[in-house]
Amino acid sequence: MKIYISADIEGISGVVNGTHTSPQGYDYNRARKLMTDEVNAAAKGAKLAGATTILVNDSHGPMTNLLIEELDEDVVLISGNQKLLGMMEGIDHTYDAALLIGYHARHNTSGVLAHTYYGIVISEVKINGKIVGEFEFNTLVAGQYNVPVVLVSGDDILSKQVKEFNPEIETLIVKNAHSRYTAGCIQPKKVHRLMEEKVQKTLTDKLKSISPRKIEGKVELEVAFLNSGLAEATLFIPGVELIEPNRVKYVAKDLIEAYKMRAALTTLAASTLI
Repeated sequence: MKIYISADIEGISGVVNGTHTSPQGYDYNRARKLMTDEVNAAAKGAKLAGATTILVNDSHGPMTNLLIEELDEDVVLISGNQKLLGMMEGIDHTYDAALLIGYHARHNTSGVLAHTYYGIVISEVKINGKIVGEFEFNTLVAGQYNVPVVLVSGDDILSKQVKEFNPEIETLIVKNAHSRYTAGCIQPKKVHRLMEEKVQKTLTDKLKSISPRKIEGKVELEVAFLNSGLAEATLFIPGVELIEPNRVKYVAKDLIEAYKMRAALTTLAASTLI
């Protein structure tokens, strides 16, 4: 069995504010260790379920957060941020299932550190008229390769969004949101035990009952930015249409092109902040 893991940091237990998520934060290295340990617990659960290949994609910020020297020795790590598929780099048709570890709720919802991709420029993303966050969009990317996302971990607000999107997907709540920068966090040792057990049980008992989510054909992508200047910066890309002062639309040939276009739009918009 081949398992793909995309790991973010905002949904890790104990991570609640910018001191944990930014390399400039005084608690960043502690958060890196917490992230690495949760990924290891997921990998252990996968191995107990029979996984022989485990690929982990570091999916937060600089994408060099995970401590490779402390990762399970059977894990292969994708590290670095020049990735055509970003948070889903390395996914392909050969994987049996995907796990999204340490994820967070989408922008402008009440989850801990909630945002959608690059929170300092993006306020909303829509696919075919429906608002999506990182979990939803990344799950659809996996689905294009016929890979089901079977488990997502993070806070209780994310768990609700997962169940609204696809109630078949298992969730592991590692903290409960009190506010954007406050959470009731489960002690990491307990989280690791719960993660190991949940991953093993999900892959053993429920893998065949969880279907990939995919979109066939053309995809209408909408991205709303925090201000009109950010949106205007993206109009250099042919096919990008300004539909509101801060919102653009692009019709992609498929979901993967839409995913790459979202990254391109974000990059261009962020260039105005320099």
